[in-house]
Amino acid sequence: METTRPAHLRYRPAPRPAPRRARPRPWLWLLILVPVGIVASLGAVVGLGALFNMTGTNVALAAGERELVVDISHLHRWMEGYAPNPAGETLSKTRYIDDSFEIEYVYDLPEDDEAPYLSHTVTFEPNESDASTTYVSLWGGTKVAFYVFGEVQVEVQEKNEIFRWGDESRFGLLLAGDRPFGNVFVAKKGKRVVYLLVSGIYFDDSESFSDFLTPYLDRLDAFPVEG
Repeated sequence: METTRPAHLRYRPAPRPAPRRARPRPWLWLLILVPVGIVASLGAVVGLGALFNMTGTNVALAAGERELVVDISHLHRWMEGYAPNPAGETLSKTRYIDDSFEIEYVYDLPEDDEAPYLSHTVTFEPNESDASTTYVSLWGGTKVAFYVFGEVQVEVQEKNEIFRWGDESRFGLLLAGDRPFGNVFVAKKGKRVVYLLVSGIYFDDSESFSDFLTPYLDRLDAFPVEG
């Protein structure tokens, strides 16, 4: 079925987002309490976060996991005149030393200024406490990454009234020079965390974004947790 493309969701070229930061774990935050100076503490946190990410191992996706993440074939239904290029797609599943794992889909064609950027990750944590930490760090880390690594000044305008899901969620409109160009959405439900970042297309009304993402959230909600 052809999807209606509201005018306010028209595609427009946009700055590319900065990369996400490493996911910290609760024990990493203890370093902030060690009296060795703010700079040293932050450096240790970042370093240990990188060490934790190094424990990740790429593994094969299990049955049904591919259907948990949005891909460009779904996103482009909201775009006029754009033909997806499979060369921009990457899909991976990573398992970490604490038995958490994440499934990540990315669509990125840096050499094509007309291509959108899409990153959708679902993370399964071993407990709700870790899920809460990941949820908080993803939202804060995205804002910091745009500020530190972005090529242009980006404002993340929080607009939670547009969409809510799970135990906690935050919805943001990405602005560059007061012009919207994308969205970030982070949510936590139980042990599961959702992270979505899009640029080159943006949603600013509840109905359209719900139509876009809810089918995937429903699948995630019904997906069995390992262990």
